[in-house]
Amino acid sequence: MMAAITAAALGEKVVLIEKGEKLGRKILISGNGRCNITNLQADDVRHYHGARPDFIRAVLAHMPLAGTLEFFADLGIEVHEEKRGRLFPNSNQAQSVVDVLEDRLRLLGVEIRTGSGVVALDRTDSQYLLRMDDGYKCAADRVVLASGGISVAKLGANRSGIDMAIGYGHEATAMRPGLVALKSRDKYLARMQGVKVVAEVEALLPGRERACDTDDLLFTQYGVSGFSILNLSARVVPHLDKGPVELNINLFPGRSAEEVSEQLKVRWQHNPHRSLAMSFTGLLNAKLVRHFLDHFGFSSEATVAAVGETERWRLAQKLTNWKISVHSPRDFDYAEVTIGGVGVDAVNAHTLESYIVPGLYFAGEMLDVHGDLGGYNFQWAWASGHLAGKGLIS
Repeated sequence: MMAAITAAALGEKVVLIEKGEKLGRKILISGNGRCNITNLQADDVRHYHGARPDFIRAVLAHMPLAGTLEFFADLGIEVHEEKRGRLFPNSNQAQSVVDVLEDRLRLLGVEIRTGSGVVALDRTDSQYLLRMDDGYKCAADRVVLASGGISVAKLGANRSGIDMAIGYGHEATAMRPGLVALKSRDKYLARMQGVKVVAEVEALLPGRERACDTDDLLFTQYGVSGFSILNLSARVVPHLDKGPVELNINLFPGRSAEEVSEQLKVRWQHNPHRSLAMSFTGLLNAKLVRHFLDHFGFSSEATVAAVGETERWRLAQKLTNWKISVHSPRDFDYAEVTIGGVGVDAVNAHTLESYIVPGLYFAGEMLDVHGDLGGYNFQWAWASGHLAGKGLIS
């Protein structure tokens, strides 16, 4: 949509072909239906991942955060900030974002064809010939492929665009689910299903590399999820092919085992009659505490007055360095983005035109670039779409 708007605004005749029956279906489900448009830290290349940071930096520079906010303000979208710099429309409705984008497309005279999937993209000496599954055919001097990744197949996601690129000589990297929950074989976690806490989660990656995030941690029947896990998954998932990855969980973010041990000591001195499980009331989720204590061999019913210093120290260590092993991500149906895609070495970072095939451009998630959770993938979509649209008239 962004590429079409940009090219049309610069005077190009544009046809927008969408396989789905409606435009912007992935926008509509984003942010729980609210659309996390971008992030206040969107210009920081460290929030994006791919083989070529210099490529990512060059693309983002063509439409930085200020440009994105100006673009949407012109469409009538006003935004507000939520935690971690996330920006949402004041309407809190993703539909409003789709509505104004579609309104601008129509105002600029873009021909919109929905429910029309491209089944063939052939190239002559001077043109591309496109054939759709509904029988429609058209010729174009230049084409932007923006078919996205392969996450969320129920929205029509597939490999079609990536396979077309491969057919023209481009290479694609391995594709894995990204921004996704992680599975664990630690069966006791299922007993904590539905419990959400704020925790510091550190992933211990091969080569002594560490990745850390502090935010919501959700326990599920299959493992762990929540903002912290989804955000770390981009770093963790590529390593899971080689074996499980260990997560260190600190249920008291920013605090050491020594500090937590002292906190427990004070609490227990105030109410020495309470059971160990009861002593956490008002401090941690009761369901989590019950199964946590049971798993690590602590007696929930023992009075805290009877818990010795050594046992208190062991408990504090487990609370601040709880090890959970994860072995695989949930599949693409549950992933917000795709890790991997069309390799960027064969794509011009300043136009997004193919180095291999003149007149063929790329935008969005189908490229081997993905962002952290929190609006960064939309910023990549807006920036790359804008650049590809500009490239069409260069």
